[in-house]
Amino acid sequence: MPSELAQSLDAFGPWDWACIGLSLTTAIAGLYALKCWHNLPGTDAEPTANATEATAAFFAAIGAFLLIFPVVTQLVSSRFAGLFGLSQTHLFIGACAGQLSAAAAILAIGKFLPRSLHWAPSLMPAEEQLTGLSEFRQAVRAWSFPRWALSFLAIFALGVLGTILWKLFCLSWQQLYLAGWVGSPPADELQDIVQVVMRTELGSIKFIIITLAVAIGAPIMEELVFRGMLYPSLKRLCQPLSPGRSRLLAAILTGMVFSAAHLCASAAIPLFAFGAFMCLIRDRYGLLTCISIHASFNLWNLVWLKLAPNASNL
Repeated sequence: MPSELAQSLDAFGPWDWACIGLSLTTAIAGLYALKCWHNLPGTDAEPTANATEATAAFFAAIGAFLLIFPVVTQLVSSRFAGLFGLSQTHLFIGACAGQLSAAAAILAIGKFLPRSLHWAPSLMPAEEQLTGLSEFRQAVRAWSFPRWALSFLAIFALGVLGTILWKLFCLSWQQLYLAGWVGSPPADELQDIVQVVMRTELGSIKFIIITLAVAIGAPIMEELVFRGMLYPSLKRLCQPLSPGRSRLLAAILTGMVFSAAHLCASAAIPLFAFGAFMCLIRDRYGLLTCISIHASFNLWNLVWLKLAPNASNL
């Protein structure tokens, strides 16, 4: 591991060092943001949905992600395969279509089951609570640049901390393996999408479609599914099991499901931290803030993967 790190540092260019410096600066600012976050006031509102509605919302969210998204992705990919061949462009066109279809399904379910999809904040000081407005309009009113910035910095710091924990875990396992105490260490492999982005030419049609899928389609779909519908339903269902701690338990469970859904062991810890903390952001600032943070975070990583591939994949 140390020799691999040395080889990576030897290959660094100016953009790689810029990436490291900016990421560390942002992460340090994020630690301060986490401290500010901890001290923010607010009392979580009681869930409005009953157990039956929460159960229906839970299965609707799972169905949209596990059925509608992959099925539409496969159907559209097959349709465009003959046009784009082995370039994989058709796969990302399919992914965009699948993401939008799953998002549309969640919105439709939220229309027919009004208490299944939650846009508005549920954890705000009494003087800031917005009454007489629809949930969506409350989410719009709750969004602001300072709130976005505070939340983005906090989520970025957690992502960096999660990545460091994973690297330390892999390093420790490798040392124990070399000492003969444990079996082979887990593979520290990049996510498939990361590898594809690094191989894709900037400015190509394929890269544009990847950007749409990563920075627009995925944030909208995943936030609607995980933070808009799955997390509130889990919070309601966990209430009888853990009175007073249903919010924390639901956030942990949502983070675990969110991490597992990405099928990448090397990113499991930062994805869990991301998925769990985004639930707290939804409670405090609403779903639109979550979508904007998710989109910004994905776009940040996409840009640095192209500008500084060595530093982005340490």
